[in-house]
Amino acid sequence: MVERYRMKRERQIANNKEPHSHSSMRKFRLILTFYSSFAFISSMITIVCGWVTYTNGIGTYNLLFWFKIFTIGVIVYFINGYKSNEFYYYRNVGLTKRFLWVATISFDFTLFLITEALTIYFR
Repeated sequence: MVERYRMKRERQIANNKEPHSHSSMRKFRLILTFYSSFAFISSMITIVCGWVTYTNGIGTYNLLFWFKIFTIGVIVYFINGYKSNEFYYYRNVGLTKRFLWVATISFDFTLFLITEALTIYFR
């Protein structure tokens, strides 16, 4: 009897690929929590880039594109050192470091591209 229960439990564990399954809304909130740690500085850089594009025209876009890439790299470098212990928490709830960075950088860079496109359109 005990053996049968143990085998049934092992099958349940084997079929459950992610032991801490969370809803997508919870993951979204965790990603936003992570992004909020550097959202202010990143948003300020995006706003300044939009202002430079507005005042100087589309000719500065190439420079600002690479400036934004560089600042994202600097942010990643400092956050990785500053929040190194918090990555254990995110890993325990099922979010890898790579997933956090891909999601937040994609979101941030999309905001940058939208800001630049709107600035050029309304200029």
